[in-house]
Amino acid sequence: MNLMSNYRLPVCSSAEMRKIDELASKEFHVDPLLLMEDAGTAIYSLLAYEVGLNKRYVVIAGTGNNGGDALVVARRLYSCGCGVRVFIIGDPSKYPEPARRNYELLNVIGVPTRVIMSASELNTLIDALINCDVVVVGLIGIGLRGEVGGLYREVIELVNNARKVVVSVDIPSGINADNGQVCGAAIKSTYTVTFGAPKYGNILYPGYYYCGKLYVSRLSYPPELYDLVGVKVELNTPITMPERIKWGHKGTFGKFLAIAGARYYYGAPYYVAYSFLKAGGGYSRLAAPKSIVPYVASRCSEVVYMPLEETPEGSISKANYDYIIKAIDLYDIDIVALGPGTSLNAETQELILELAKAIKKPLIIDGDGLTAISKEVDVIRGREAPTILTPHLIEFQRITNLDLKEIINDPIGVLRKVCTDLNAYIVLKGAHSLIGYPNGTIYVNMTGNPGMAKAGSGDVLTGTIAAMYGIGYRDIGSAVRMGALVHGLAGDLAAEDLGEDGLTPDDIMNYLPNAMKLLRNNAEYVISKYMPKII
Repeated sequence: MNLMSNYRLPVCSSAEMRKIDELASKEFHVDPLLLMEDAGTAIYSLLAYEVGLNKRYVVIAGTGNNGGDALVVARRLYSCGCGVRVFIIGDPSKYPEPARRNYELLNVIGVPTRVIMSASELNTLIDALINCDVVVVGLIGIGLRGEVGGLYREVIELVNNARKVVVSVDIPSGINADNGQVCGAAIKSTYTVTFGAPKYGNILYPGYYYCGKLYVSRLSYPPELYDLVGVKVELNTPITMPERIKWGHKGTFGKFLAIAGARYYYGAPYYVAYSFLKAGGGYSRLAAPKSIVPYVASRCSEVVYMPLEETPEGSISKANYDYIIKAIDLYDIDIVALGPGTSLNAETQELILELAKAIKKPLIIDGDGLTAISKEVDVIRGREAPTILTPHLIEFQRITNLDLKEIINDPIGVLRKVCTDLNAYIVLKGAHSLIGYPNGTIYVNMTGNPGMAKAGSGDVLTGTIAAMYGIGYRDIGSAVRMGALVHGLAGDLAAEDLGEDGLTPDDIMNYLPNAMKLLRNNAEYVISKYMPKII
């Protein structure tokens, strides 16, 4: 099977998942009891595969349908002769259908069950946690609202302190399904099986960390439900590489211009211009202040240089405007990067705004260029050619003028709104970077590691995105997606060999060829390593 041709994994909000449940029942007559049985059986199958059935199990269930899924797990384990004890946290008379039906089945079959209504009754659970091997937790699902407190919080802390193998039902209890944030306390899982599709909280950090190893069970949902509901978030999976034609020349694989650098900012122009070549691009030009060109050129002779006039502070002068615009036409540049390491000099910031308005090619704006456009975002709205912004969280806050908490509470919703408003592609950099399209589609990038959180790493990303466009991803969205994926993969390959702590932008850049080779030769491996397993 060619995974590249058909692997697509949507990611849902809690509201979308509830709508999918509703449509499955109303339009396709999928019985909710069947879905709950599917869910519990999926977790049972995971336990058989990953843990083994010759273990002592504790199953902790809340009084919602997430708890009902856990009760199915308990029944399946009990039916196989496993040692299992069930603890229901709260009043079982509150069970909705179909969880109520599974609670009744548990009692009829005779699965050892204990109801805990208050903290004073927790001693039995504490003893069970001490003596068990594995804990299955279905305490709180995607319906979580507000901070976890009271009895539920005490149970979560007891489970975490027990340090057992923990399997979470759908999402770790205590994780917000729409943003991945910890709501007071959350279950630290060894494994999580999520149902239908991952929720935002399964994929965004810190929720992804709390999931442990993430599995997805499709249950019995008809696949067209995701399109019917209008799900527009997906994992960023590899797109088949364009052929590197045997008779190609340097111009065949893209002509790139980076407008970057200032006095004392030598790294940014170097990384952005050179990473274009390391990721497969053909012809890289760097327009930089004339005083820094010799220093950058001593590290990278493969790049062609355009020395620019300078301000008294050593940044790019506005006097270069005509020269830059003419050079883009003269050299038939395919894609331009603007802003890395250009400084916050007022004259240079004005030049960046003027260039952003005038450049008729796809344009990547990064670094100090983002600061410039944050003062006049209409520049982006008015551009005809595609625009790509690559901000980290603070730069994104400057562009949006939103409170940081508002972005963190709804990163996907905010990014979607900003992309459509600015008619721009945006890579919101971070752990599992988000890639937003002007049409509102969002991709979640799964490659990368904390060792990449170094100054200069973003400049390598900018050059890598430009290279993807140059080598043949002429759909700009595909170039952005693959640029983020390749950049993160290069960082991961470097970290495997060198460790995360001492990872530098040079290391990431030098592993770009390795990442490209792996994606060309074995993209299925990348899928199997980074994407949740489907069971």
